Amino acid sequence: MAEKHPDEFELLSYVEEELATDARQDVAEHLVACRSCAEHVRRLEAARTALRAAPPLELSDERRARMLAALPDRRPRRRLSEYLRRGLLIAAPVAVAAALATVVFTTDPQFGGGDDDEGAAIAEDDGGGRELEQATEAEEGADAATPMTAGTLVRSVAGPASAVVDLLAAEGISAEVSADGSVTAQGTAADVRAALEGRPGGIVAVYVK
Repeated sequence: MAEKHPDEFELLSYVEEELATDARQDVAEHLVACRSCAEHVRRLEAARTALRAAPPLELSDERRARMLAALPDRRPRRRLSEYLRRGLLIAAPVAVAAALATVVFTTDPQFGGGDDDEGAAIAEDDGGGRELEQATEAEEGADAATPMTAGTLVRSVAGPASAVVDLLAAEGISAEVSADGSVTAQGTAADVRAALEGRPGGIVAVYVK
């Protein structure tokens, strides 16, 4: 079996007297039998002696100045306030853009915005239409029971006004054409409305009195 030689680190530690007692004893016994390792230790000891005997290296002022001038410039350290200010400058436009996108998204019908308002308006319109229809039905019921007061509008039908008068006369209702082109009939609103039931809507206003 080949003998194991100490590595470079162990030999250097042996020269510097940094090995533990047992390890140092093992290396010493190996050096007695191994000429190669012993020669290596001798060279390490000679180098250590030469380094210790050499005068300390001192740089001249000119040499030191040239070395310092050759070093790269070091940027000054930024203050925390500078980093915060720079972060705000970057974040502010991003926040504004996000706010604008939110407004467009919530108000533009293309992105689903405005549906609630439109739905409320439609619901309000529907409710108003139902109220108007209910009021009309109530008015019709009242008309069937009692005559309307003078000058009450019953319907607006297609003309001419003379033809409307003839239509009412055929149903036994007396009527005449007024100066403004409207028709005024004698009787109840229910009877007049029944007589005009088949007449299409138009611009001739029919009143009862």
